Amino acid sequence: MSHQPYETFLFSSEALDKDQQGQLETHLRECEQCSALSFTLASVDEAFSCSETPLPAPGFTRRWQAHLTEYRQKRQVRNLWLMTLGSFSLTSLIVMIIALLNLIQINWAYQLSQSIARISLFTAQVRQCFTLFNSLSNTLPITIPVIIFLGIGAVLSIFSLSIIWFGSIIRLYSPVRERGNPL
Repeated sequence: MSHQPYETFLFSSEALDKDQQGQLETHLRECEQCSALSFTLASVDEAFSCSETPLPAPGFTRRWQAHLTEYRQKRQVRNLWLMTLGSFSLTSLIVMIIALLNLIQINWAYQLSQSIARISLFTAQVRQCFTLFNSLSNTLPITIPVIIFLGIGAVLSIFSLSIIWFGSIIRLYSPVRERGNPL
């Protein structure tokens, strides 16, 4: 026995028309499996509609807020330690760089200006590459069909000239037939 349209009717949340409702009721009287399914679905719907939303245990909000406050304090202490450690590390790095520069006796102003010049040259080259890429991306869609057309024309021209050249070479080196003397 086919249960398919009737199971769909049972699980559907939309209202059935009179004809579908009549077919479903007739089938439920005849089929025990679908009848049991209908009873189970009705029981589940009733259980869900009659049940109350559970309330949290007494003092839940107070415990949650206390835990949240404790968590925030721990996070603040951890962030303070990280900032202190980071500041100490950065200060130590700066002191070591200054000591190294004084030890080697490098003209740091000259080196700094050279580094800035290298960085600005590099950024200018990168910008020039982006400009080149932008202009290529704007012109390539136009030039690609022209290049393909010219390329195919050049290949066909070379092929035609090669055939003509080979034909000329063959004619040039083939023996000449005289009118009265067949070969």
